[in-house]
Amino acid sequence: MSKRVFEFIETTPTLENYLRGIVLFGKNVASYKFALARSLIELGAAGIEEVSLETLANPFSRALCEHLLTTPRQTTSSASGFLDACRQFNEGEITHDQLIAITRARGFNNVIDAFHVVGNQDIAVRFFVDERKTRVKGIRLTEEIVTLA
Repeated sequence: MSKRVFEFIETTPTLENYLRGIVLFGKNVASYKFALARSLIELGAAGIEEVSLETLANPFSRALCEHLLTTPRQTTSSASGFLDACRQFNEGEITHDQLIAITRARGFNNVIDAFHVVGNQDIAVRFFVDERKTRVKGIRLTEEIVTLA
């Protein structure tokens, strides 16, 4: 973690600064981290603890679709099947159900694993626990995101 990033997060280690650090300096280069952060706050405010990928797909894809309307370029890679699906939804070419199915299949490939990584290490606070390989088949929100929300 660069000195500047460390100073931003660790000088005043609040939940807000940890989340800002992820959004501003996180490992993800696409806007997926913004959409995931927004989704976590929304779900945390609703008091939801166990979040299946099915449940997460709705606020996550909605945030990305809304962002694509004003900012068409979202990633440094040349193509993204998932972002193409979001664009197709915005154009009325696919249904909401189709978008949710594509989001579940492709939308979370890297963002869940990389979300808490700033620089080359995990931050000290976790806003969710990855439980995609458990009965939840999604994530479990932590007290930290519920408090922040």
